[in-house]
Amino acid sequence: MLVDEPRTLVPDEVLATWKTLATVMARFRRLSQQAEKATQRWDLRLLRQRVPEVAQAASEVEAAARAAEAALAGFSAADSTPAAAQYAEEIARAASQLRLPLQGAFPEYEAFPLKVTVDLVGEQATIGRRRTTTLEPLALMREVQARHQALHRSNFNAKRFMRALVEAYDLLKRAGKAKGMDVPLLAIYEMLTLRGGAGEYTRAEFAFDIYRLRRESDMMYDGRRRLSFLNGRTGNFPVPNAKGGVDPLSALSIAEVEVSDGQ
Repeated sequence: MLVDEPRTLVPDEVLATWKTLATVMARFRRLSQQAEKATQRWDLRLLRQRVPEVAQAASEVEAAARAAEAALAGFSAADSTPAAAQYAEEIARAASQLRLPLQGAFPEYEAFPLKVTVDLVGEQATIGRRRTTTLEPLALMREVQARHQALHRSNFNAKRFMRALVEAYDLLKRAGKAKGMDVPLLAIYEMLTLRGGAGEYTRAEFAFDIYRLRRESDMMYDGRRRLSFLNGRTGNFPVPNAKGGVDPLSALSIAEVEVSDGQ
């Protein structure tokens, strides 16, 4: 399994202190729980046996904690930068094991629409807007997977988003921001973030909403206007498509659709 493979990012001697601490703490918890139950039952015979064992286990925990503290004091993930290549391989294996669609290269990745950045100097990682201090590759990728699945399963109001796009499109077109029938998506995004700011609604979130709109709607607004997203050389908003590729979307075009009297 992945967790049994060598970790070059964290030296073996440091890992050994962590393992010892975890082992003695587990024993201390087990003995403490038994002693606690014995006090509740007034089980004197068991207490006479467990209390000295709890005291001994506490001493072992203290010693192991001191060893782990000393090991940590002399170690920094930032000092292990030469091991970053191996660490990146472990992240790639973890993502593959979890079937997580992770793109990019250390230290910056994407599991659309989540941006994932590993900061060894700061001893933390960022998943979208959230920070985590988890650095073990498999555990980190599990956090990314959980967040990724939550986003893709979240509710999405396609009609409301389409209405917001159309209203922004019409305003920008009247303001002369269009090139023919095409309005830059960047201009639409900036209009949508005027009130809350880009920090409240990121470009990645905007691209994700476009992705969901194309996946879940027929791209028709009010039965009379058809929306089309256009690719461009700038590709301000890379959005995955149904074929497994990515469309570099840069503009929105809306065409009026003739409706017959019989409809």
